[in-house]
Amino acid sequence: MKTILLEVEDNAYQTILDFIHLLPENRCRILEGDELSTEERQHIQHCLTQIQQNDYSEFDDWETVKSNL
Repeated sequence: MKTILLEVEDNAYQTILDFIHLLPENRCRILEGDELSTEERQHIQHCLTQIQQNDYSEFDDWETVKSNL
């Protein structure tokens, strides 16, 4: 599985959670902050730092992902 960190506006948060809960549990699950290991938290922080520096080199190319949908 891959992990997605999603930052959304407050008024959209519950709607997005409701949608995620509709997905099959074996395909998608919500990780609460205390469920993440130290290594997972460090990886997320590393990714956020890269994004803040406009470095998307570790991420899949959106055009490739979009064409596979």
